[in-house]
Amino acid sequence: MSVSETAKLLAEGRTEVKNTTCYMCACRCGIRVHLRDGEVRYIQGNPDHPLNKGVICAKGSSGIMKQYSPARLTKPLKRKEGALRGDAQFEEISWEEAFSTLEERLGNIRATDPKKFALFTGRDQMQALTGLFAKNFGTPNYAAHGGFCSVNMAAGMIYTIGGSFWEFGGPD
Repeated sequence: MSVSETAKLLAEGRTEVKNTTCYMCACRCGIRVHLRDGEVRYIQGNPDHPLNKGVICAKGSSGIMKQYSPARLTKPLKRKEGALRGDAQFEEISWEEAFSTLEERLGNIRATDPKKFALFTGRDQMQALTGLFAKNFGTPNYAAHGGFCSVNMAAGMIYTIGGSFWEFGGPD
């Protein structure tokens, strides 16, 4: 797109830039998310952010794929009858069937031995809800990525070099 086309879109209010932070890892770099007609078009580092000063890694700049990846699940899937784990053979099912299946299976576990159930979340944003759900379900078995990686790494870095993230140098 040319500069004049971009200027026209800006003038029409069809493009906008939102300043936020990246959640692809624990660093929380400042990013600028560029939208056109309300849809994310690309992500770049925010040069005004005090932590990363506009620099972002490949993981951060590829954050757009969380929204637009062709592999992103948008509907519930069920393993096809007779298919084995790892065969990647699934069929689309309705949300009603998915929730009914979950209710039946989780209800059985909860009624017989809730400690057989475990929850694990990828990043810490859901940790409080994960713990609340686990407690109410009756299982002590829940964890998140941060407890195994980010928290330990940050604590170690703070106590050894005075700062939690090595990527940006000068922790003191």
